[in-house]
Amino acid sequence: MKTNFDFRTRNQLTENVRRMREIQRRCKQREAEKQECVKALWKSQKYSTVESKIKQEVLNPQTPRPSSANFLRAHSRAGPPVKLQSRPCTPDVSHKTTVPPASIANDVKLIRHDFDFIKVNGVNAKKATLPRPQSLTSLDNFKKRQEELLSHHEMGKVPGYLNKRKQEWQKNEEDRVANTPDPSMPVGHRQLPENERKDTLDLLLKKQDEVIRQMQRLPIGADTVRVKQERQSLEKQLVEVEEAIKIFSRPKVFVCIET
Repeated sequence: MKTNFDFRTRNQLTENVRRMREIQRRCKQREAEKQECVKALWKSQKYSTVESKIKQEVLNPQTPRPSSANFLRAHSRAGPPVKLQSRPCTPDVSHKTTVPPASIANDVKLIRHDFDFIKVNGVNAKKATLPRPQSLTSLDNFKKRQEELLSHHEMGKVPGYLNKRKQEWQKNEEDRVANTPDPSMPVGHRQLPENERKDTLDLLLKKQDEVIRQMQRLPIGADTVRVKQERQSLEKQLVEVEEAIKIFSRPKVFVCIET
């Protein structure tokens, strides 16, 4: 099967150039129309005949004034000139100094003393003592003080400050032991001090002797009710006192804390 194609030759370059020129022409027409539509600035008719100063300066430029024209002239504000008085170049100081002028220096006689400086320097050198450095001097002083302390110290004697320190340590240890709670002490009790324990024990012993003497004064052969009651009361007191003596004879006594 055959197909017949109709190939038409066409100049694309010429067509593109023509089209581009057409587009440019349209753009120029649009820009011209826009410029024609611009509204002119408003200007008052009163100043229509007045020329612009900027235009005048541009057309007739003036020569610039140098900056030195604003400077002040020399001594323009200093007032009238002052006339200076001439002074001599070499002042007269003859009345201020005791040195004679050079014109009469030939008449001055120098007075010289016969002084042997070498001999004097030699004598001074023999008598001079070189100063010792401060460190060596302080070391010697320290050694002297140590020797003096050792000479005054009594050998074999304990110093007083050590004995005082031992007493302080012993007292602190006693206070610590006294303030340490006893593990065997029951709750709600306190340990009775040693002096109170001894005082209480002495009172109990005296009470025991007194009760025994009262029992000895009772009649032996009397069997009355009053005598029997009194004997029973004394025996009961004696038992209580003996029990209390046993308690307060212990090294540690605990008493209940009263609340």
